[in-house]
Amino acid sequence: MMLVTEFMDGGDLRSVLDASRTSRRFSWLHKMECALHIAEGLVYLHSLDTKVIHRDLKSRNVMLDSVSGAKITDFGVARETNDATMTVGIGTYRWMAPEVLTDGHYTEKADMFSFGVILAELSTELVPYTDLNLSDAGIIARVMVGTLRPTFDTTESPPWFVEMGTQCLALQADQRPTAAAVAYALHQALKQTAETRVV
Repeated sequence: MMLVTEFMDGGDLRSVLDASRTSRRFSWLHKMECALHIAEGLVYLHSLDTKVIHRDLKSRNVMLDSVSGAKITDFGVARETNDATMTVGIGTYRWMAPEVLTDGHYTEKADMFSFGVILAELSTELVPYTDLNLSDAGIIARVMVGTLRPTFDTTESPPWFVEMGTQCLALQADQRPTAAAVAYALHQALKQTAETRVV
């Protein structure tokens, strides 16, 4: 048996962000496009008749190419929402929602928290919490109770982007936006950016 997959010549998002910290080659326009493509992928997953939750959304699981942008990968732990294993704690803890860390409960809002962490990565270009002198257990404990969230570079990031990311990182899952709402906001922001560049 052979498996043929699309070649993503840009590599994974985490590697691109690491390289961008020295080269500054990943512009805000590209970051916004990347965020939109991830959000659109989540819209698709979350709008299926039986919703699919990725459960391990992180920058290493987003692949980039020079033609079609960003795509979500690594569905090894993805599950339909009616699957009995939706309460098993799976994923990479720095991107995990508080409710997942607390009791292992997944809904599509857990993916939205992970998306918010990726927005913070796009803003700072850093792996979440690397600027803190905390153990893994210390980070997890603080995220679980809402006293620690990934940070945004407010000097470089547009205010609306920081606000969107902050909403995605809400402690209460029901306060996080849907993938559709985020995709719409990103689409509108890109449209305004394009109009501004033309003028």
